[in-house]
Amino acid sequence: MALEFTPLKQALGGVLIGSACLLVGWRAGNGARHEILISQAARAGRVAASFTPSELAALSGSDDDLNNPTFQNIKGRLVRLQQNVPGTHLVYIIRQHPGSDRRVVVADSVPGPARAGEQAEEIASTESQAYQSALHSGLPASMPPVETRGYRLLLGVAPIIDPNSGTADYFVGIEADAGGWNTAFWAAFTQWTLYGAAVFGVPFAWLVVSQRHREQREALRKLSQAMEQSRSAVMIVNLDGRVEYVNASLCEQTGFSRRELIGQHWREYIQADNPPELVAEMVAMVRAERTWRGEWLQRRRDGERYSVRGDVHPVRDREARVISYVAVFEDMTEVKKAESTLRTALERAEAGDRAKSQFLATMSHEVRTPLNGIVGFTSLLSEMPLVPEAIEYVQNIRTSAEALIQLTGDILDFAKIETGSIKLETQPTNPRTLIEDALELFAIPAAAKRVELTHWVDDDVPTAILTDESRLRQVLTNLVGNAVKFTPAGVVDVTLRLDPHVPHGLEFVVRDTGIGIAPDKQGGLFKPFRQVDDTTTRRFGGTGLGLAISRNLARMMGGDIRLESDLGRGARFYVNLPAEPVAGVPRPNPRIAGMRLVLAAAPGPFREEFERLAERWEVACESVDTIFEVKESPADFVCVELDEPQARAFASEPAGALGVPAAQAFAIVPVGLENAVRTALITHFRQLVNKPLRQDAFASLLAGAAAPAPPPRVPPRQFGFNVLVVEDNQVNQRLVQRLLSTLGCAATVAGNGIAGIEQLRGADLPFDLVLMDLHMPELDGLGAIEQIRNGLAGPAVQSIWIAVLTADARSEQRERVFVAGANDYLVKPVSLGDLAQGLQRFAEARRPPLVSS
Repeated sequence: MALEFTPLKQALGGVLIGSACLLVGWRAGNGARHEILISQAARAGRVAASFTPSELAALSGSDDDLNNPTFQNIKGRLVRLQQNVPGTHLVYIIRQHPGSDRRVVVADSVPGPARAGEQAEEIASTESQAYQSALHSGLPASMPPVETRGYRLLLGVAPIIDPNSGTADYFVGIEADAGGWNTAFWAAFTQWTLYGAAVFGVPFAWLVVSQRHREQREALRKLSQAMEQSRSAVMIVNLDGRVEYVNASLCEQTGFSRRELIGQHWREYIQADNPPELVAEMVAMVRAERTWRGEWLQRRRDGERYSVRGDVHPVRDREARVISYVAVFEDMTEVKKAESTLRTALERAEAGDRAKSQFLATMSHEVRTPLNGIVGFTSLLSEMPLVPEAIEYVQNIRTSAEALIQLTGDILDFAKIETGSIKLETQPTNPRTLIEDALELFAIPAAAKRVELTHWVDDDVPTAILTDESRLRQVLTNLVGNAVKFTPAGVVDVTLRLDPHVPHGLEFVVRDTGIGIAPDKQGGLFKPFRQVDDTTTRRFGGTGLGLAISRNLARMMGGDIRLESDLGRGARFYVNLPAEPVAGVPRPNPRIAGMRLVLAAAPGPFREEFERLAERWEVACESVDTIFEVKESPADFVCVELDEPQARAFASEPAGALGVPAAQAFAIVPVGLENAVRTALITHFRQLVNKPLRQDAFASLLAGAAAPAPPPRVPPRQFGFNVLVVEDNQVNQRLVQRLLSTLGCAATVAGNGIAGIEQLRGADLPFDLVLMDLHMPELDGLGAIEQIRNGLAGPAVQSIWIAVLTADARSEQRERVFVAGANDYLVKPVSLGDLAQGLQRFAEARRPPLVSS
């Protein structure tokens, strides 16, 4: 069984062997250095043996020795010793005075007298280790290199022994160049490290390489088996285009044997059966050393052509040179058959789906046409004097016709959604108004069931948002209508707040206290033609399309609808939508802060809503339960909630029954209250206000009632300009024409950018300025502005004042407009004051500058 080395074992083995080799080298290097120290000590010993204490006794170590023949002899010998030993810097003899630490240099190899004091102190500081060793042991000693006199020196010291006493009073010191100290270390270190690597590393490396070779052979064997057993065909082609290898699957696909395929040119199987451009593309890609992917035709042995899909890859060696190409592909015959079958089935299904949707759309449209006539003439008939039985019949006809209109409308919308023909139209929209419209639409059926309709909009919700007003209104109407339908009694409440999870997002919450929906029934609630169960359909009616349409519309607008409910505990529908705020549209702010009100209303949702509103408006509000508790009060106004029975009863009361002046009283009544009762109530109240309450409108009503008489109206300024209005919407055309007429301007209308340019080019009376819409058919506003500035409307109007008048209030759109060449930017809905300010800016811009005298 072969020894297996895992990658971890290989790493650990390499670390251990490397550490052992380094340790051997380190010890060898230190041994080489030790040999140098021994050699230096031995050299000092040989020099010490050439001198005797008796001849040195004649030396004093002072300048008096210069004329001493013995000193001259000893100094000459020291100089020759220094010269004969390469690398020696200094040889000297010092005398150690017995019984003291005083040392004197008696002779050295430097020309001149011995530097007794200075030299002795320097030797004592730099050679103390070697000197002390020689002093105490009586044997030659040395020490590692030290820095002295600017050199790196190797030091050796040896005593000169007195043969009579066996003691040493004189010592020889040798300072030699230490340049070979590191060289000897690293030479020995390298030599022995390599030797250790050869002894330990080579066998280990051989074991690792052998294992890797085995692993590679095993990997190649597995790769070969994988290629042979692969269901994909594999072909390897050399640089000359000759087949070098094919696997069993390719032979099975084509019916050729390996012997018949290997050595043949690949073009014999591909080129004749494929378009030349496909073969050229394949060849160009692989010659560019890139992978080609696609489908092509191949030929079987019996001549049949079949489709394959695969890749052709270049194969590279270690130097990244391409050495061959490998093609891996699969037979697509069965896949093509399955795709064809599925395509045919899909086309049939789509055709049937389109036919169904087209039929629904056509039928809905055709049914709505006569139904509109039925409803219209029924409304006219109901205004005529009829007997009570006939009035009931007419009401039943109208109710049934309106139900059919709602049904056909749902079917038409659903068909449009399925066919993708619904297009969103974004425009500035007040979400508060949409909520109040939806609630008011169902106020009559809600009042008949004694269902209270309330709503609340958070203060931080924008006054205007960019969205599709009609589709958002449809979603809210469906949800509020369902809530009223499935709530036998209680409350339907709509809340609007910012979505904390989405920037510029809104969350509408429609809550009811109705029958609720069990969790296991909620899954199919948003599917078309589905209600909770069959009993729901029988009890409440409907097609089950409303929620499906609402969710689809919400998703088209970038949001969604979700549900929370429990059986018997009501339901909460959450509509989350992205809604970019429209800048520059302030929220109405009626000045009623500090006003005092009395509210006569039964405890319940409406009273709670009114009290919250009073707190928001900073109004002091005193609440009482019934109208009979209203007494003479210092309040500014009294607000009385009346349901239909109360309204009828109070209408028969004589004037003054309320106890407060009619000018200070408001009645809050059901929207469906008949006209006769309303007329009778006017004698008691300043004004009747419908429920559900339109909050901002009611606040403005209070402010208007409390405000002093308005000052005399100042007529608007008459500018007298000739204005070209480029606008495609007919309603907006009439509105802008009327506003301009009020400001004393003449207006000419063009329905799109092309028509506007033609008007500018051919006008008999030159225009002073242009009001340009942005979103128009054929040529939009931006394109028209650019063409005018480029002179396509004529050089005379190339610099004409252009004010954009659009519902698009986005800042990036504003920047694009000014870059295109516009002079001003007005946002719809435009008021008389806004338009007057725009004309004033033009008037100031065209006014010539004053010339000083």
